Amino acid sequence: MAARDGLGQVGSGLAEADPRLMPQGSGGIVRRSLGGGVITETTVVERDETPATAADGLHLLVISAASVSAQRLPAIGTVIIGRSSRCGVHIADPMASREHVRLHILGCHSGVPSITVEDANSANGTRVRGVALEQEQRVTLALGEEISIGSTVMMVIGNRGPNWIRSYASFEARLVEECARAADGNRTFALARLRLGVQTPWNNVMPLLARELSASDFFAAYSPRHYEICFVDAPESVVDSAVRRLISSCNALGLDASCGVAWYPKNGKTSDALLASAGSLLKVHDSHPRSAALVAGSMQRVRDMAAKVAHSGINVMILGECGVGKDVLAQLVHKLSPRAEKPFVAINCAGLAPSLMESELFGHEKGAFTGAISSRVGLLESANGGTVFLDEVGDMPLAMQVALLRVIESREIRPVGALKSRAINVRFISATNRDLDAAVAKGTFREELKFRLDVVTLHVPPLRERKEEIPELARSFVSGACGEASGAVRQPAIGDEVMRLLMRYRWPGNVRELKNVMERAVALCDGLEIEPRHLPIEKIGEGHDIKAGETRFASMTSLDLPALADPEATTERRTIIEALLAENWNQTRAARRLNMPRRTFIMKLDQYALPRPQKAVKG
Repeated sequence: MAARDGLGQVGSGLAEADPRLMPQGSGGIVRRSLGGGVITETTVVERDETPATAADGLHLLVISAASVSAQRLPAIGTVIIGRSSRCGVHIADPMASREHVRLHILGCHSGVPSITVEDANSANGTRVRGVALEQEQRVTLALGEEISIGSTVMMVIGNRGPNWIRSYASFEARLVEECARAADGNRTFALARLRLGVQTPWNNVMPLLARELSASDFFAAYSPRHYEICFVDAPESVVDSAVRRLISSCNALGLDASCGVAWYPKNGKTSDALLASAGSLLKVHDSHPRSAALVAGSMQRVRDMAAKVAHSGINVMILGECGVGKDVLAQLVHKLSPRAEKPFVAINCAGLAPSLMESELFGHEKGAFTGAISSRVGLLESANGGTVFLDEVGDMPLAMQVALLRVIESREIRPVGALKSRAINVRFISATNRDLDAAVAKGTFREELKFRLDVVTLHVPPLRERKEEIPELARSFVSGACGEASGAVRQPAIGDEVMRLLMRYRWPGNVRELKNVMERAVALCDGLEIEPRHLPIEKIGEGHDIKAGETRFASMTSLDLPALADPEATTERRTIIEALLAENWNQTRAARRLNMPRRTFIMKLDQYALPRPQKAVKG
């Protein structure tokens, strides 16, 4: 029997729904109404007893707002997906063409399935990794990457995902069985309740669960905003890692996720006890949110954009002042991408010696030069399949720029002394605090390389523009410092006066400076609370940064500056004033802080009717 649902029939090769997972008389469809129109029905499909392998265990998971279904894919062959009943995978999405997309399974190489996908001249297009395909364009598809047709999402999975697609009634029954199995075998397992702060169609959540859960795990929707997940036979470290990734992925989509995790038998020995414990732990978590979920305002917009581009393979440029956390954002993009399980290799472009650059980047063969006593893999090749992070890319030597441009264009590297080039597959994420347009104008940075690296730009705002993060960041750095200290160190609290000073300081060194200040405070604190005397008060105290700065800022704002009609111009004028304050009215350093040529900076002072700093001071 082939299951029928809101998607229509999903292929004649679809196995019959496992009756052990279904309530009596339900057939292939479990219907449930959970309010809000979020979840109305789901289809439980295919469970077989043969072992899954990379070669014969591939399934196509098809997710719509109404249902989930799956079909086993051939080891080698082409599967046509579309609205026609003659297609190998038949979907009823109104945006689908009769023959919409072709999925080519090319076999398995070194244990990794080789799969490509192409749009079959569809009317409404196909998106892969969030990017629209050109008609008849064929692209490589990795396991877990999304193919979107209208509101339908599909992905090829290597495990038996349908094994854990369940109605809530069958979830509870399965949880009772798991408790009995754990008691008999002296085992442990985890039950997690995932809470979403924002109601969303369940097919937005399903792809995230499909990527994070293993074949033995199972889950169900408890309510439109709550999902319950059972992690079977997984150690605590694996569960914690999966939960963190799941929360991070949900938050990147603006879903404000949190999670409570209960363990058998520590938190309960029955299904009811575990469910109650997971709910209670979730409430505790919600009242003490972690910094991972505490990002708002402008930084949240940056994270949202990072999440959108993460699933594509396009190169990303991250801009921002020193110390704002550009490297952290780069790692976030990598972790949210299909390359998350592959290497993340960071290269400091300003730290490579020109004489060693070629060998470091591309590697070398044995005997390629004096001292090459063995072959060595270069940094770029070591990241194959993953992400290369080019830190301080604005300081990259010209010779390195030429070599890197050649790699981006050819997707090949040739180690020193090698006779043949080697293909590599990497994504480039770059970061700089410099004005690359100015560097291009000066001839110190190649324009074509900038275009290749700067496909999407993410700008990380300075800490002074996101001060709401300071309390949680400060507590996080204190906790980290205590954890890294030798011996048992009790975590001190942050006093109210200290927090007030932290909130009023302008943090020219951004997050990095805050981290250093809190680590210093932990080292100096010998009590239960961090006090002002544990801070570098000569730098962030009242007299140095606040009073003098506020007096000077008052002298600027008291000039009765004219209102500007353009909000962006108003913001830019205030940013210039803040840069002058942060750099003690030094025009050259203020211009450098804004990554702006000094001549342009002076022109902006005149454009916005701002007096020269020395005049403001005298006034």
